[in-house]
Parts: sequence; C-alpha cells; structure tokens
Amino acid sequence: MISKHVNLSTGPVGITSQVQNAFQEPPVSHRSIEFRNLYEETTALLCNSFGVRETYLLTGSGTLANDVMLQEIKCQKGNGLILSNGEFGDRLIMQANRVGLDFLTYRLEWGKPFRIDVIEDLLVDHSLEWLLCCHCETSTGIVVDMNRLTALAAKYQCLCFVDCMSTVGTMPIDLSGVAMATASSGKGLASIPGLAVVMSNIEPAIKISCPIYLDLHHYKTSGGIPFTIPSNLVKALNISIKQKLTSEQFQLIADYRRIFFDRLDGLSLVPYSNKSTSVFTIVSPSSMASQLMHHLKDCQLEISYESDYLKKRGWCQIATFGYYTEEQLRQVSEALSHINSSVTIHSEKILT
Repeated sequence: MISKHVNLSTGPVGITSQVQNAFQEPPVSHRSIEFRNLYEETTALLCNSFGVRETYLLTGSGTLANDVMLQEIKCQKGNGLILSNGEFGDRLIMQANRVGLDFLTYRLEWGKPFRIDVIEDLLVDHSLEWLLCCHCETSTGIVVDMNRLTALAAKYQCLCFVDCMSTVGTMPIDLSGVAMATASSGKGLASIPGLAVVMSNIEPAIKISCPIYLDLHHYKTSGGIPFTIPSNLVKALNISIKQKLTSEQFQLIADYRRIFFDRLDGLSLVPYSNKSTSVFTIVSPSSMASQLMHHLKDCQLEISYESDYLKKRGWCQIATFGYYTEEQLRQVSEALSHINSSVTIHSEKILT
C-alpha cells in the first residue's frame, strides 16, 4: 500500500496497487473469450477456496446477492427460520418479508449469541425446511458457529443459507455444508466494490415470475454471464483472491487480531468481540467517544462510524477486511496501545 493511512473500515476496504491497476486497464467485452476465461478462472478459485460447487458473479452489491439467494429460498417447500441479533439479521428479515417468504424468527438483542439448542427446538417443533442467518453479524462482530449450524441443519434435512459478507476472505471457512452463501467483492475479498458473489451447492430452481436479473437459473443456463459484467471488476477480484486467500495473509491478520482484542478488551471497549472476530465494534462511554475517534483518525486509521446504526448508538468499528502488510498492522497495534494516554478514560460502565 502506498498511503500511510490504514483502512480498517467495513468497506470499501484497503486494496493493493495491483488490484487498483487492474481496475484501470481498458475493459474487454463480456462476450469475449478472454473475459470468459477470466470469469471461469475467478469463479473456480472461489469454488476451490470455499468448498462449493458453483460460484456466480453479478454486477451489484452484497444486498443484491442476498436478494438472489432469497429468490432461491422462495422456491423451497415449507417454512423457514431466520436468525437475527443485529442490524444485518434484521435486514435479512426485511428482505425476506418483501419477497413474501413464510418464516419464523429467532430474534435476540444486539450482540447476544444464539443458542444452538433453541435453534434445534425450533427446527423440530415446526418441521422447518430452511434457515437463514448472517455468519458474522457485522453490526456487532458476533460470529455463528458455522460447523455446528450446518451439522444441525443436516441432521434435520434443513437447507442452510448464509450471508457471509464479513467472513468470506477474512478467515478460512468451509462452505461445503451450506446450500448457498453470499459475499461481496468490496469486503473480505479485498477488491473493488461492485460484484455480488453467490456460492451454491444446490441447483438453481426454474422460476416463472422472478425478475430476470435475480434469476440464478438464468445465469446458470447462460454460462454465468447473461448480462454485462465489468471486466475490470472481475480482473481486480481475480488478483485480490490470489493475494488475500493465502495461509500467510490469514495467519498474519489472525495474529494481530488477538493483539487488537487484548488492547481494546483491556479498556472494556469491545463487549461483543473475541480474539477471532473480524469486526471490533467499539462501544465507549459517551464522554470519550469523540476523543477516541479523533485519536484513531490522528493515527491515520480509517474506521467506520458513519452508518446510521453506528451514529444512532455513538459506536465506531474497526475491521480487518482488507489486504495488510505487517508494517500496517503494527501501526494499528501501536495506535491502540496509546488509547489510554490519548483519551480520557472514565470509570463509567458500558452497558452490554
């Protein structure tokens, strides 16, 4: 990275010069052999990295990916269950209502972890056919145990659909047990925003009344490229996947996440986090919130604080979604270690 600033926002995230250069190349036609080869290589990389049968790239945001996934859920028989303990679980519920799905909700206060026994009881008592959740609830950083969830779903022959916006690319994950998962190019995959990613282990359903732009079956029968997909976005994603999805990058970030957690938890600032979370939601007393954000900015850290749900609560977030060098992560660690001396810490208790 050229800039001294370290991007710790939840998106758009920090990218490398190679990814930036790919975005600036002359575009090629989405109907060309060159583009098809690039598209197929990129989707194959994602399939191999996350253990899924098919990957589709659509021009749009992560919200589009979730709308496409919800269209597939609509074609499933029976009722389902949606889990929510934060802003983005609530958004899934809102989107599902707009699609007209029949479902129950297991809804908790923000940051409160789901109980697997409660989920099991709901699946059994209501004979549910599918469940939907966020792997990582970005608003708090709470992560669902994917292995336990998919094992439970398999036990009761329930299809598991997962929003993985904040975990694909941020940590090694196995999606072989899910029916479908969604991601975005502009988050953990550390590329330019603009590509919605849908990864699937089921065949897309044939639909008769779905908008064609949301019809994954139409994408499948068109070789994945029914409409214009910007070649620059796919090239940038191709490069970022090869840089980001490596054991070295995962390990480097995991090591520093533990350091970040210890720094912040020592000041009781991250009530929802743990050593492996990829999003640290900083919940500070109102008397120090402004000072804290100014300190992080003065240390040239780009953080998230402008989303409505953050502004409403006076929270801010740092996330390890982008591509990082060890020098950058040391800079973050140093900045966090000086919070105590730069910010007036009060004994006021933080309610969780």
